Amino acid sequence: MRTERIAAVLLAAGTSSRFGEDDKLMAELRGKPVAAHVLETIASMAFAELIAVTRPIDYAPVIHRKLDRRGYSIIVNDRPEDGMSGSIVRAVRHVMPNQKIRGILICLADMPDVPQTHYNHICMAAEDIRSVVASTDGFSSSPPAFIGRKHFPELLALRGDQGARALLSHGMQIEAPGGILRDIDTPEDLAATS
Repeated sequence: MRTERIAAVLLAAGTSSRFGEDDKLMAELRGKPVAAHVLETIASMAFAELIAVTRPIDYAPVIHRKLDRRGYSIIVNDRPEDGMSGSIVRAVRHVMPNQKIRGILICLADMPDVPQTHYNHICMAAEDIRSVVASTDGFSSSPPAFIGRKHFPELLALRGDQGARALLSHGMQIEAPGGILRDIDTPEDLAATS
């Protein structure tokens, strides 16, 4: 499916609880914040809409500015403790009125090494509004992932931090090149990615 029919949803509302006192999305990686790597890659593509679900501006002012400059619609998740599902539900509610959008591409702000080519492979593998296309490292399904519009009601019923994992496990799997699906949860993860 062409990216012009898809809304890219960047999930950036986590509490960084395993990272310690600092915000992992603002931690420097190769000269810029972790989140900047992802938001810039996605913004360089021709999506129908760029959406970012973030914490309130008081907790993430730099990320809000960067997202705003890149043209993202910013949705605040004021209850990040509810987990990833709360962010997905907010994004789907935002997208649903726009009938031109055929599905969403869920991207994680703490996955800085996913290249544009992988996002493109996911989108191209999506055939229609019934499609579910997930990334895999050969063992488990994960974002980046496309979820077609037909599944929006199911997404609206999500609860907890598992996100759409059950739905993704039944979709098409696109194998990712080694290491690109690594996410940053701890300072050790950051050091290993640098």
